[in-house]
Amino acid sequence: MSAAKPSHLTRTALTKAIERKVERMPLHDLVELASTLKVTVPVAKTLRRREPTAVAPPAAPTGRVLQGTGVGPVVSAAKGSRLLDAITVDDEATDWAESELVGAGALVGRLSIARGTLDNWRKAGKVVALRKGLRNFVYPLRQFDRRRPVDGLDQIVEHFTSAEEAWEWLVAPNRMTDGKAPIDALHAGEVKSVVSAALAAFEYA
Repeated sequence: MSAAKPSHLTRTALTKAIERKVERMPLHDLVELASTLKVTVPVAKTLRRREPTAVAPPAAPTGRVLQGTGVGPVVSAAKGSRLLDAITVDDEATDWAESELVGAGALVGRLSIARGTLDNWRKAGKVVALRKGLRNFVYPLRQFDRRRPVDGLDQIVEHFTSAEEAWEWLVAPNRMTDGKAPIDALHAGEVKSVVSAALAAFEYA
């Protein structure tokens, strides 16, 4: 073996080779090697077993405790339908189409107007005419004042894309008309406030 000082690259390679060899040695041989090289063998520390922490059971709830009764017995479809009918609440707000609509023939008779007059109002957008089938229309009675459409109605209808949309808006309570349905505000002569509300509905739709 040459007495010359090895280069850094050779020293590094040699160190790694020795480390790999030592890593594969059995523990007994490592102890003997350490004794030969007079290397102090560290004493392994005794690991103290950690006792499990006792977890207290959850405290019982205080006050009234509601107990469920489960899903309940299975019933037939007929009985289930009767039970649902018993707890169902009718929403009159959804009945506006069924409760206040009349056909063209009945309307001209009630208002004592010509059929052509009603057709002209419909074509000019002065009344709300809801389609019934391909050619027929029905008219909400609530939009008329005596023998003609309530004032301001034509200024409202023009802001909506369909007669159905316009009428649904007209019969729903609106905060901009003091909580009243806009159609009722029109009957009260509050045309300006209803037009403003319709413009706002159009802008933020």
